[in-house]
Amino acid sequence: MAIDGDKLRKIRMAKGISQEKLALMCNVNKRTIQRAEAGHPIALETAAFIAEAVQVPPATLRSSQLEMFEPTTRAWNDIVLIPVASGRRIVDVLRTSFEVKITFDVEPTPQNIEPLAELASLLEHFKPNPWENHSERHSPGYAEILHKQASVNAILPALSLMGVSVFLATYTSLKQVPHYHIEDGLYVTDRTPHEEVQISIIVVSDTSSSHLIMRPTDIHNEEQLPF
Repeated sequence: MAIDGDKLRKIRMAKGISQEKLALMCNVNKRTIQRAEAGHPIALETAAFIAEAVQVPPATLRSSQLEMFEPTTRAWNDIVLIPVASGRRIVDVLRTSFEVKITFDVEPTPQNIEPLAELASLLEHFKPNPWENHSERHSPGYAEILHKQASVNAILPALSLMGVSVFLATYTSLKQVPHYHIEDGLYVTDRTPHEEVQISIIVVSDTSSSHLIMRPTDIHNEEQLPF
């Protein structure tokens, strides 16, 4: 598929990343990055890796073109989950998403249970709850956030040595966002409008695949583009 090459180039340069370095980060050759920045079609998986490398949601880089990639083997609502090695990225996604779907697709063993359980606790700590009362909602300070990010960073290498990876993807959906009333608390009604929100999927898996492909049923994309 085609991505917005000009936007990718500006983001890459703003972050001080050369084409060569971005290619290494995505495990592709420099020519692929050059093609992407020129607006030529690239694989969906490659686009997802590029978005993660420059730390932006995949939808940020999508082109306004309607050209589809591999139309015979892909659906417009396929999303790619790629492995994440950044505690900061994981915690930031948890904190900024309306909803996060977390799955542990790995067999617990005496060897991996401790890091898996610790990771589960850290993810649950920041997992958003749209129905949480505003007065009871915990707002972590910078120190707490930094400590949690560091804790995740300490766990990821240990899991990686055990063949376990954390896969991540984000997409946009339409949801009824609960509104707060001093007497009624949080509520939605038939008249509550649907709003665009960010949904994230985190899968902890011991698969040997370089990425996962999923097809959520609640993706909102009026143009039916593959991000």
